Amino acid sequence: MKRLMSGLPRLGLLVALMTLGAQAAAPPGPFFNGFEQNIDGWLPGFDRDIVRKPSGYSNAGGYASGVPSAAGRWHARLVDLTGCMLQCDGPFTRWGGYSSTFPGGGYLTQLDIYLDVNWAATHPDARFDWLSAINQSTPPSPPTHRRDWAFNAGTQLIGDLVPGFWVNAATNSTRGSSFPENPCPSPADPISNPPTGCRAPVKITTSGWYTFRHTFRAGSFVGCPESTCLVVDFDIVNRSGATVAHWTIRSNQDPMSLVGGNRYGWFSNEEIPELAIDNSLRIGLCRQGHGDGEMHGHDSHKHKVHFHKKSPCNDRDDEDDNVQDDDEDNGSHFRSNAITASSFGVDEDSQTITIIGTGFHNGLPVGFTMMAVDNGSLAPGVFSLVLTDGYTVVGSLESGGIVIE
Repeated sequence: MKRLMSGLPRLGLLVALMTLGAQAAAPPGPFFNGFEQNIDGWLPGFDRDIVRKPSGYSNAGGYASGVPSAAGRWHARLVDLTGCMLQCDGPFTRWGGYSSTFPGGGYLTQLDIYLDVNWAATHPDARFDWLSAINQSTPPSPPTHRRDWAFNAGTQLIGDLVPGFWVNAATNSTRGSSFPENPCPSPADPISNPPTGCRAPVKITTSGWYTFRHTFRAGSFVGCPESTCLVVDFDIVNRSGATVAHWTIRSNQDPMSLVGGNRYGWFSNEEIPELAIDNSLRIGLCRQGHGDGEMHGHDSHKHKVHFHKKSPCNDRDDEDDNVQDDDEDNGSHFRSNAITASSFGVDEDSQTITIIGTGFHNGLPVGFTMMAVDNGSLAPGVFSLVLTDGYTVVGSLESGGIVIE
C-alpha cells in the first residue's frame, strides 16, 4: 500500500496483520481507498463509471494499457457509460463524508492519476478536470458548498509537436470555464505569484503515475480581511517523490471564519476513456497517536506498553511525546528520552505510526524504533519495539488500545 509520507521499513509481522478494504473515519479523520478490494466511497458520474482493474490490465493498446497499479494489485479505471467524448461528467468521492468544520492544522486530499504520453501523442486536446471542493463553516445540515479547487489537465493541442499533458491550478473547471494552457487562470493571486498573480501551466512529457495533491491550510497575508484566510497548495509529485509542479493560491475571498471542511473530489470533466487512478486519500495535517495496554510479546512475557506522539500543531499538547515498555515477568524497563523522527501512514482498514529516537533500557542508553498499528474495530492494535541493544518485542494488545487519528 502507498503511504502519504515515505515511512521506514516495517516488520513483517505488522504487514501480515494489516487487512484490506476501504477506510473512512468521520471527518476530519482519514479516508483511504486504494481499490484493492472495492470502490467504497466512490460513485459514478453521469457519463463515466468507476471500476476496479488488476495491475497490468490490458485494453488492447488503449489508454495506459498494461501498466502496473500505482501500489498493490489493483487500481481503478473510469469507463464510458453514455458515449460521451467532450465535457463528460466523471466519478466523485465524498472522502468518507462532508464536514462544516475546518480541521485544526488543515488537511489534504490526493489521488494518483496515470498520465499516458504515448496515448496523448495521437489524441490532442483531450481533457480532465480533477477538483477538491471545500464547504462553508456554517453548521446547517447537510453542509453547504463553498468553492472548488481544480487541476485543469489536457493533452497537447493540434500543432504542438511535443506530446504531453498541460496542467494548471484554478477555481474553475470544465471546457466552458477553464483551459489547461491558460497562463493566467482565475483567481489571480499577486501574493503567491507577484507581480501579476498569474500561474504558469506545466507540461508533463513523461508517462507514469503522478500524485495530484491539494493541501488546505490557514495563513496570514496582505489583503486577507481577517487574521487568517484559506491557502491552497496544488502539487503534482512523481513516483520518485519529486515535485514536478507546484502552485499556491492565497484566497482573500475565503476568510477562515467562513471556511468549513472537505466536500467532494470530482472529475467534473473526464474525456479520457479508461483513465487510470489509484490511492484516493483525505487526511488531516495535524495528527496524533497514543496507545496504552498489556500484551504478551513474541517472547511470551507479559508487557505493559505506552506511547504518545503528536505531530506539530497550533494546539497545546498536554502530554510529552514518549514511548515506554515494561516487561512484567523479568522487570525490564524502557523509556524514551528523545524522539528524533516520526511518520504517520494510512492503509486500507488500518493506520500506522513509526517513531524513532533514543532512551534508556534498564538504565543504559539505546536507540529505538517503535511501530504501532491501529486496526480500528477489525482487530486488536499491534505494538512493536526494537532497541539497538538487541531487545525486541512484538505483539497484539490484549487490553487497552491504540488510537491513531
